[in-house]
Amino acid sequence: MGDRGMGYEGLFQRNLGIYEPGKQERIKGARVMILGCGGIGGVVAIVLARSGVGHFVLMEPDPYEPSNMNRQVTCFTDTIGINKAVSIRDDILKINPEAKVTVYERGLKPTEIEEVIEPADIIMPATDDWPLSLMVFRVAKRLGKPAVMAYPVGALGRVCTFLPDSPLSAEECLAMPFGLPYDELEEYMENPDARQVLQYYMTEGAWREEWFDRWAEGEFPHAQICTIVWITACLAAMEILKLITGKWEPVAAPYYWHVTPTTARIKKFGLFRRLISRLSRRRWIQQRLPWLARRKRLLRLFTRMIR
Repeated sequence: MGDRGMGYEGLFQRNLGIYEPGKQERIKGARVMILGCGGIGGVVAIVLARSGVGHFVLMEPDPYEPSNMNRQVTCFTDTIGINKAVSIRDDILKINPEAKVTVYERGLKPTEIEEVIEPADIIMPATDDWPLSLMVFRVAKRLGKPAVMAYPVGALGRVCTFLPDSPLSAEECLAMPFGLPYDELEEYMENPDARQVLQYYMTEGAWREEWFDRWAEGEFPHAQICTIVWITACLAAMEILKLITGKWEPVAAPYYWHVTPTTARIKKFGLFRRLISRLSRRRWIQQRLPWLARRKRLLRLFTRMIR
């Protein structure tokens, strides 16, 4: 043990009141890959570092900017302009100087997903590029690796673990087109009419209608608040620790954490979402999105059906 209890055992001694020494060793030896180190990925990394995880791979192309201040854990006035993964790495090493942290100051390419994620034990896709995250979940399943989804939308947070044998994919749980290649999935998710279908951003996520409409047109970013982002990220970190230690059962698809300012409970993604996921990949369905987007009553009905 280092001076003043600064070695690994001293830093994480209190964990041993919950975890047996063997489980803490699993935490120390785990290799976690976090793709995107912003609001979700950054908090997950710091929480895991404080839990004693010893190996990280962080991938993030962007530096901090002022708009990140309301929710991103190592965004400060003196870190504006610094790459997010670099800043997270520096804080991980302040927490645990023995940690091994690999940083890629760039984004992940769809063509390299398998090569990049293969060495990791657990994958945390947390990029702003949701089509890319969905592709990562797909590849992780094929490689037999668990991956954790954390998705805050304003006042709504959802967390779900995807195991290799989970009956539903991430696309099906989110009612996104199933099995499309990256470029087609990106085109669909940036379509203003497809975005208008996501009325639950307002009904459950509490987005203001003006903000939602301008986001749907590509003019505004996702509306986020720090409290929901951090709670969602902490639950995701807990799911990762469950996978590492085996101490508790993960909340795995089709089940998920559903968090709002007034509730926190485990819910189940319904089979109707799977049907929508399968149908929405078809061009004739996508061609009818403008018709659906103009019919508010149908949109409200659709929202209730996929809750």
